[in-house]
Amino acid sequence: MRNFRKTAAITAAVMLSAGFAGCGDSSSDSGEHGRLLDTTSEATTQMTVEINTETLAPEQQEQVSALAETLTDKELENKTIKWLSFYDPWHPTGFGNSKPVSVELFEEKYGGEIKYYPTTWANQSSDLSTYVLSGEGIDFFPAIEAIPQYVISGMTESYDDYVDWDSPIWQSVQSLNDQYAVGGKHYLMACQATEGYVVYYNKQTIENMGFEDPAELYANGEWTLEKFREMLLGFVDTDAGQYGLDGWFNCTPLYLASGVPSISLENGKVKSNLMDPSLERAMTFQYDLYSNGLIFDKSLFSYNPQINFMGEGKELFYIGGLYEIESDPEIWTKTFGSAEDVFFVPIPRDEQADKYYYNAEIDCYNLCKGAQNPEGVARLMECVIASYNDESAIKISDEKHKNDYGWSDEMVEMKHEVHRLTSENPVRDIYGGLPSDYSTLLSDSINQAINGTDWYSTRDSIVDTVNTGLEEINAQIDKLR
Repeated sequence: MRNFRKTAAITAAVMLSAGFAGCGDSSSDSGEHGRLLDTTSEATTQMTVEINTETLAPEQQEQVSALAETLTDKELENKTIKWLSFYDPWHPTGFGNSKPVSVELFEEKYGGEIKYYPTTWANQSSDLSTYVLSGEGIDFFPAIEAIPQYVISGMTESYDDYVDWDSPIWQSVQSLNDQYAVGGKHYLMACQATEGYVVYYNKQTIENMGFEDPAELYANGEWTLEKFREMLLGFVDTDAGQYGLDGWFNCTPLYLASGVPSISLENGKVKSNLMDPSLERAMTFQYDLYSNGLIFDKSLFSYNPQINFMGEGKELFYIGGLYEIESDPEIWTKTFGSAEDVFFVPIPRDEQADKYYYNAEIDCYNLCKGAQNPEGVARLMECVIASYNDESAIKISDEKHKNDYGWSDEMVEMKHEVHRLTSENPVRDIYGGLPSDYSTLLSDSINQAINGTDWYSTRDSIVDTVNTGLEEINAQIDKLR
């Protein structure tokens, strides 16, 4: 397919790890996520790259126009919607990403425009509160953490009045949205369960060690947590400068492979699973990784991941999001190494679980209390859903990944495979949506096992406090009905 691409030389401050998915790593590691963002200004490097703009090829534009014809026919009186966030997924940025198909649809069908109000991870809640009180009219924001705390505090409102649940486009995601309903209403606009975190590795390193390629192990149904551990044991030799598992977000994807989050939302109520045997087993596995020296010690490197070690053959695995290589290849190869050697596979299967459970990112958004243009937000959400479900839109996205991000056909295929796993058995931990006292307590506690503290001691020290807090939260949810 011919692709007309206009290039522009830009000077970008590029993070060593950059980019964020729709809802962020809500389950995780909100504390880790915050630390990553806090180091952004320090962990940057200046570089000039050639990036592709959002210009579509003529064939692609025709496909977008055809898909736009299937969307809700409604003229927007107000064509601008206001987005508050610590990241901007809607516009091309200096990180080499291009405009998503959903925005192409929103512009084509409704003449829509998305106005970005930047904030930081740490200040998002306070800035949102300020805008709400000032009457600025922020329309929508990201955060699966909105459920249930923002609902209880009145920072978000239900969007049920602005969508038609009987329409095919909303029926396609109703089951997903129902999972996050609170007090019988929908507050979290969930467009799709998208690819969760993956395991990155260097093909050359795997070959040099005489290991089986993780992609082949996965294809043969042999990519399990035990095989993952076995490979780490065979590689790690810190005296020789060979390190094991790197990354900020290792904890959550690994324990969610058990299928059991620490906190779940069931029938609109929050529920603790801290005493569940499957969660106990998953946390014991992480403690074992640490005890055997298989977790990369970031304290040796100013508490920063060293992804560049992967390209140098000094690091075996790195757990991260696909967003980290969804940019111009001149950017991501600076950290991950040669594009020919970089590859990724799903998080390993927990061989003791009954299914291949997968940590899920939910591409989701929240309607702000007092939003001035809820209709505009609802129409954008339909564009997002359509871009996920339409084969032509998926093909355009695949072409963007290959042409703009330098992905191989094999990488695109593996992305689809990760998405399939995520769609079939998605699991999320919603503790980040609890009031800050409880979410911080859980975040700190859940990350202890992978950092060397046994799960039993940690769990027993918090379980009563958490249970009391959940009882209070559920009482507040009851008042919403």
